Amino acid sequence: MTKPISVVLGIFIRYVYNLIAQIIPNEPTNISYYALSIIITTLILKILVLPLTISQMKNQKKMAELQPEIAKIQKKYKNDPQTLAMKQRQLYKSANYNVLSGCLPMIVQLLVLVGFYRCFYKPQTYIFSQAGFYQAMNKNFFYISNLGVADKTMILPALAAITTFFTSYLATKSPAAGAGQDQAKSMMNSMMVAMPIMIFFMGRTLQAELVIYWTVSNIFAIVQQLVVNNFVKKSVEESNELRN
Repeated sequence: MTKPISVVLGIFIRYVYNLIAQIIPNEPTNISYYALSIIITTLILKILVLPLTISQMKNQKKMAELQPEIAKIQKKYKNDPQTLAMKQRQLYKSANYNVLSGCLPMIVQLLVLVGFYRCFYKPQTYIFSQAGFYQAMNKNFFYISNLGVADKTMILPALAAITTFFTSYLATKSPAAGAGQDQAKSMMNSMMVAMPIMIFFMGRTLQAELVIYWTVSNIFAIVQQLVVNNFVKKSVEESNELRN
């Protein structure tokens, strides 16, 4: 399933690479065309999935508005899990809220990540098919001389881990995450710690090009989540004022 995604991503990265080479005739010393093409491709892809983000924003707004009712149901049926689950489903249905709709952006991000991994694992197949082109071209990114290998300095893996933490942290600060079951909250907090650690150790072994994609994607997501949180917070405050 991810192979066609890798083919499309490879073609797109090469197109961006060629476009950068035309716009900037002299390749910068500190950052290669290849590094720039990865960063720009990542940002373009994040912009392309903005409709999903807007849908997720609306979903989070609706969830935030439902939080008072959810809290009442949880308090009333805290000793009856089956009735609690049924009442929550009824509330979601009456509010036309789809619990799974928030998962779609995550699924898309996962598919793109796997697609990028395949591209970077076999760049001569998916991106630069000309014989010897990939081996001969510059692949540096500031202190990293070759993006095709892992960054052993641990700087890039650390950045990937830190940005992963902040994306999870900001998600927990969304007004939509206000009320919830203790078990779910505990799981979110555990993932907020476990994911960055896992990303850090993976970043020490994976090609630096993939870690750059992940880091740039996280930075975009951090800004995006700040906007979403602010939007949801203001919307809920306005709804509360209208009710009062």
